[in-house]
Amino acid sequence: MKKILKRTGKIFCLFLLIVVLVNILSPLFCRKPDETYVESLRKTEFTSETAGVERICCIDDNEEALLWRLRMIGTAKESIVLSTFDLRADDNGTKILAALNCAAARGVKIQLLIDGIYQQLFLAGSSDFQALASYENVEVGVYNPVTPVNLFKVNYRMHDKYLIVDEKMYLLGGRNSNDIFLGNQTKGINEDRDILVYDTSEGQGESLNQLEDYFHKIWKESCVSIKNGKQSSRYTDAYRHMEEIYISLLKRYNDIETYSAWEKDTIEANKITLINNGIEAGRKTPQVLQTIQYLTENADHVIIQTPYVICNGYMYDVLQGISDHAKLQIVLNAVEKGSNPWGCTDYLNQKKKILETGADVYELMNDYPVHTKAVLINDRLSVVGSYNLDMRSTYLDTELMLVIDSEKLSQQIHETESDYMEKSKEVLANGQETEGAKYQGKVLNRKKKLYYGVLRIIIRPLRQLL
Repeated sequence: MKKILKRTGKIFCLFLLIVVLVNILSPLFCRKPDETYVESLRKTEFTSETAGVERICCIDDNEEALLWRLRMIGTAKESIVLSTFDLRADDNGTKILAALNCAAARGVKIQLLIDGIYQQLFLAGSSDFQALASYENVEVGVYNPVTPVNLFKVNYRMHDKYLIVDEKMYLLGGRNSNDIFLGNQTKGINEDRDILVYDTSEGQGESLNQLEDYFHKIWKESCVSIKNGKQSSRYTDAYRHMEEIYISLLKRYNDIETYSAWEKDTIEANKITLINNGIEAGRKTPQVLQTIQYLTENADHVIIQTPYVICNGYMYDVLQGISDHAKLQIVLNAVEKGSNPWGCTDYLNQKKKILETGADVYELMNDYPVHTKAVLINDRLSVVGSYNLDMRSTYLDTELMLVIDSEKLSQQIHETESDYMEKSKEVLANGQETEGAKYQGKVLNRKKKLYYGVLRIIIRPLRQLL
């Protein structure tokens, strides 16, 4: 018996080793840019000389981000789609669940699509989430769930974040559905950006239709496991808990079921186009980055806002190509302030290569880490969504970005970027450093320096996964 157990243990360890190696090595073989995709970009109109039927609102504040979500869910009459990378049953995540619970109770059809790893980590043990999922009019889709069959492709994640209501409005951006990104918390948070899009026509909104088509396609993907609700009396306490939370929300935000100023509180946009990185749980072609490269071909000035930069050769070449004809500025979190230790550590290792592309880098010392992902192209086009300038977003994960033709939005985001730059240390391509007017330096303590020193060695063979 001991020999059998020992042999079984060795086989199991060997299997785990193979799983680890496959997941580490497979992403090294990045797919090349797709030339046929570039041809399709050349046939796509990203701008218009007249205002379109879709209006927008840019949401940078975390508490406003929660409020807009509650308004959308609270006024929903027919359908809700929530697709999110990271939904947690924490304080503000549960507020979202409570609002969805109320919508489900009044008969609204709800479809939830959640990344498999975070669903397992943060929702599998949540009675509130299980209670919501038990409604007959609620469907839960799990993208690439954690199962023995999927062990060799756990690296492929669904990084999308959007909310669609009644086929007439949606919200899309970089925020996850938890305390880090929503509500009025002041500790352990990140700043981010959402774009609310409201269709003033009867279903003619181009980007809304594109997002709905995208959702229907990914919902039907073979890697998505779908479960239909089946109500049970064992969730009585959870229903009561969520109802109490929702009552408190109605007292604090008294318009979440009556809000109607969608058109008044939004601004015009000439055109909005959705771009994505593919929906399969597998290696992806760098479609989002190819689109950014195409859109910047004739630009004079490009600003890239990203939490961190983790590039391979092709990505460096794209940055070099942009800086050859345009002023390229990259705003990222300073190592002293960043919330992602992997991204910060890779920046320490790769800073010279980033500067060699010709980009001017702004090491941001904001009050809170900035999780925003955006590209500003001249003074008209804004690209906003979930795509980080890293290899994971480029080659592994699903990603969504909106290309928005709106001078008003561009001006608004430019003002935010100008403020960020004043809070940054500017590092020019030639290595010259200048502190912004609002820059407040912070010295890493000895413990943190040692921590990053160790990570700088550890992450080198794992950069493609970060």
